[in-house]
Amino acid sequence: MREPNILAKQFTRELQLVRDAQSREQIDNETREKLHIQTTGASLTYLYESLRNASENNGENLLLMQAIRRFFKRTYLTPDLNLGDIGEELITELTLAGYLENDSITLKTISEISQLARDYSHSRSKLLQKFPREVTDRWTLEPMSAAIEQKLRDHRLNVVFADFAYNHFLNAIDVKAIFDDQPASYEATLFVAVQQTLLHADPAAIRLSLISRYQVPLGHVAQFAKFNMQVDQIMASPALKKLIHLVDRHGAPLRIALLAASNDDNMTEYFANEQSYSDQYNLAINEAYKSVSKNINRGIFRSVVFLIITKVIIGVAAEVPYDIWAHDKVQWLPLVVNLLLPPLYMIALRLTLLMPTERNSQALNQEITRILFEPMPSKPYMKGRRKTFGTGWNIAYGALIVAVFSGVAWILINYAEFELVHLIVFFIFISTASFLGFRLSRNIREIEVGDEAQTSVTMLRDFLYMPFVAVGRKINETYARINIVSRFLDMFVELPLKTILSFIRRWGSFLSAKKDDL
Repeated sequence: MREPNILAKQFTRELQLVRDAQSREQIDNETREKLHIQTTGASLTYLYESLRNASENNGENLLLMQAIRRFFKRTYLTPDLNLGDIGEELITELTLAGYLENDSITLKTISEISQLARDYSHSRSKLLQKFPREVTDRWTLEPMSAAIEQKLRDHRLNVVFADFAYNHFLNAIDVKAIFDDQPASYEATLFVAVQQTLLHADPAAIRLSLISRYQVPLGHVAQFAKFNMQVDQIMASPALKKLIHLVDRHGAPLRIALLAASNDDNMTEYFANEQSYSDQYNLAINEAYKSVSKNINRGIFRSVVFLIITKVIIGVAAEVPYDIWAHDKVQWLPLVVNLLLPPLYMIALRLTLLMPTERNSQALNQEITRILFEPMPSKPYMKGRRKTFGTGWNIAYGALIVAVFSGVAWILINYAEFELVHLIVFFIFISTASFLGFRLSRNIREIEVGDEAQTSVTMLRDFLYMPFVAVGRKINETYARINIVSRFLDMFVELPLKTILSFIRRWGSFLSAKKDDL
């Protein structure tokens, strides 16, 4: 029975150090004083936060960080900025919104959060003298939000795993076969690819990881700015796109390894030999399949809510005024079709998302065994070759897009009384639904080894919905930049709502203090 190789032994040592540190901190935190929060306005805040998150349809791993970011964006609007008790104010809001449990955050952690906010805000003030607000916030506000989120959720296992995966790909990737010349900052670019692909890390979290990895001092503003310029170049580089594709295609067995390490505190014991680890890894594969299936179901539900919210706010705002202007009445058939069909179509897509077979499970186990228990490769073996197709295939694909859109438009015009405005709204939302469904299907692709399994059902699905996916991706990218719904909620709902609730909580504290004085 084979023993772990050098890479596996290093991963095991670092993983054990993390487990030991977590155990010590858990014992230590049990004795520390924690913040208790009065829950006035909790239900209203939670309902709003659920609506706000549905309007963006982002991954659940990003919701806490984004809530922190929005809190500080509002805070920076305050004319006389006072960061003295900012940590307690933030934890109060996050608890009321349902991100944190009451009585779970120690006063020590709150003090550290306040200090982080002061340090980053001080650097932000200096950077604003030389750089635009958008750039400055990308360099300070966003990584600060990631740093605070890491104070509230332990990411040390992810840090250890990222180093393990990075070292694996650093040895395995044949740089000369992929690039004519090794790109500048290749190692940092590979690290970004691993973080983004295997951990689904937000750009802000990746930036923070790079700042920590290269020990860039926050207080030295010139050096800090220069480093962030380099990070911006890496994020936009063609080399990063190539490495992301390569890491993604070879990342399935590593993703399962991360899940195995996350689910079992005693995982380090199973690295003793190949058989013991293989048994636990098989359990993690089954758990991954169940988890992905649940995530897809949850994603379908959130996508349906997202489509309904955006359709009601944007679609109805365009169609109803047009109908009244053009026909002096509402055209109910196009309106109902545009309102109901995209969510129903989204639900129907779920039936085509099939989980991997036993053959994939065997391939996953074989691949992770090779990575952890075979000798380290003497030379790189990942070539990163992608299938290439001629111009004719692209022309045919373009013709397919035109044919599908034209056919659907003809049906809607002749059988559902659609006009140009109704068609535009329909194609926007059906394309958005297609892209959201496609994005959910990537959850399955991430745990598959080799080429994607194709059945007659999936081939028919791809033939019909890939044109909408291509358009939906462009719409999603544009929406993410503009996001009218989120901006509206931030300015006209969140700002007054949370300002009023904050005042009510402070007034309650004032009255309580007055009672004590009597």
